[in-house]
Amino acid sequence: MPMYDSPDLLVGMENMDDAGVYRITDEIALVQTVDFFFPVVNDPRMNGKIAAANSLSDVWAMGAKAHTAMNILAYPPGLINAEIIGEMLAGGSEKLVEAKVALVGGHTMEQEDILYGMSVTGTVHPERIKTNASANLHDLIILTKPLGTGVYANGMMKDGITTSQYKEVTNSMSRLNMYAADILNRFRVSAMTDVTGFGLLGHALPIARSSNLTLQIDQNSVPLLSDIFELLERFTTLGVCKVSEYVSDYLTVQSGVDSDRLKLFTEAETSGGLLAFIHPDDADKAIRMLHNAGDERASIIGSVQELNSETSFLKVTS
Repeated sequence: MPMYDSPDLLVGMENMDDAGVYRITDEIALVQTVDFFFPVVNDPRMNGKIAAANSLSDVWAMGAKAHTAMNILAYPPGLINAEIIGEMLAGGSEKLVEAKVALVGGHTMEQEDILYGMSVTGTVHPERIKTNASANLHDLIILTKPLGTGVYANGMMKDGITTSQYKEVTNSMSRLNMYAADILNRFRVSAMTDVTGFGLLGHALPIARSSNLTLQIDQNSVPLLSDIFELLERFTTLGVCKVSEYVSDYLTVQSGVDSDRLKLFTEAETSGGLLAFIHPDDADKAIRMLHNAGDERASIIGSVQELNSETSFLKVTS
């Protein structure tokens, strides 16, 4: 595929980073991303909030500040009335207001399926970019939100979750990663990404491969949404991105690891948390600050180890 090789393209597509980064000056680089998906809840306003939080997250995962956004909307006009669309756009706008991000336009088209999301532009100092290629040996790994949105989404489609479960999962998906990123950027964080469509292990793998290190994850330290195993028995995982196939050649699973937990680690997430690689001396303080700021389930889930002939890029331990 023909590509212009610009010396100012600081982050492109080579390492599966969350956003592209293009240098404008010695002190300013543009951060650009786009994301959209099908509705995950029946409430149009909540769906708008989740879509916005998900789209904005990619900028914060790069260590950047988000500035502007544009709506991307496709829907079947004969099947969905204008009031529902208005509610969804209002939900997205609520999150933009919360994040102090300006809505500058967008694009709408007609098609059979409804899709909504945003393109987002931010800025970052070229020397402060968080990428998928810069994790350090002995870093600790922090995950800021619990896993399990894929199973919950399956349950929601079949009217199989309770009111309290619905509140928990929508609060998690609609929470902005801006707050966690603001805290994490105060510490020695070498790399960062967010956990979305490729799940925990799918998003961890590019960091391990690009950094040429092993990411060791303790199964019991990974935060999970409430009642997840009971819901897993009834609704299972959707496996929409086939993450387990993607990571299988690079994954070592220690004896004693629970198979259901492993499923959750390879399940697609919607608007999941940040996965941050932090200096071990900073981790405990960062966790306390994350909890105090509202990311109460943020946890240290593992560490970065040396890669050798006897290890894989990813290792899940019991």
